[in-house]
Amino acid sequence: MVKYLPHILLAISLVLTAGSCTHTNMDGKMPITTGSDQAMEYYKTAITALEQIRYADAIDNFTRAIEEDPDFFMAYYWLYPLSGKNSKKIAESAFQIDAELSDAEENLRTAFKYLADGQKEKAVEQVEKIIELYPGDVETYKILYLLQFQFFKDMDKARRTVEKALKVNPDHAISYNMLGYALMELGDFENAEKAFEKYIKLEPDIANPYDSKGDFLMQTNKYREAYESYMKAYEIDTSFTMSLKKAMKAKKLSEEHESV
Repeated sequence: MVKYLPHILLAISLVLTAGSCTHTNMDGKMPITTGSDQAMEYYKTAITALEQIRYADAIDNFTRAIEEDPDFFMAYYWLYPLSGKNSKKIAESAFQIDAELSDAEENLRTAFKYLADGQKEKAVEQVEKIIELYPGDVETYKILYLLQFQFFKDMDKARRTVEKALKVNPDHAISYNMLGYALMELGDFENAEKAFEKYIKLEPDIANPYDSKGDFLMQTNKYREAYESYMKAYEIDTSFTMSLKKAMKAKKLSEEHESV
């Protein structure tokens, strides 16, 4: 699907999960702080929706999480780039939270502020501190990767970062999606295709892997195959209307190409 939302803070994206209602380090993962078990359940549901590019569901569940716990920093953090005209208000609420946060969350809040001020190098320094705190958490690498990919457009660094994440967890499905796009930008189409195929193998029952493979096939001028992949995504999840639109474009290009 759409690789990432255009706002940079969604570029620091996806699935940061851990134990609820505590700062306790669970299996070396970055802790998420909230005082409500119910808020954490909404948060986890929202993160899953965000990873699967189901933005409306993500917004709904992040909002529910905040209603349960108005001091839930990470819920504000992810809701911010999804909020359009309300994003400034969401950011202000996140900055004003008085609740004690984990060290990693404090670093992320500082990075948040630096990004808002346009100090991108300092933002990266804060993210690197999170990796130092939790080197065994694949999601910490992904935060840095997405900054490099979306904000700095440094595809080689992005590739290296996500490859480190995959050494931590070789079966981390969404990382293969991210790797595929980085490799595609670098012109390494052979390995990009392998990455997208691995993503499909790990997540065969959700729409986004097939949409991503469709993007790859379009990029390599395989329009008929791209059409089929986009349609597969839409058949799995009809909320993927962008996949249907891209399928129609691929079909048109295929017909034009075949008529030449």
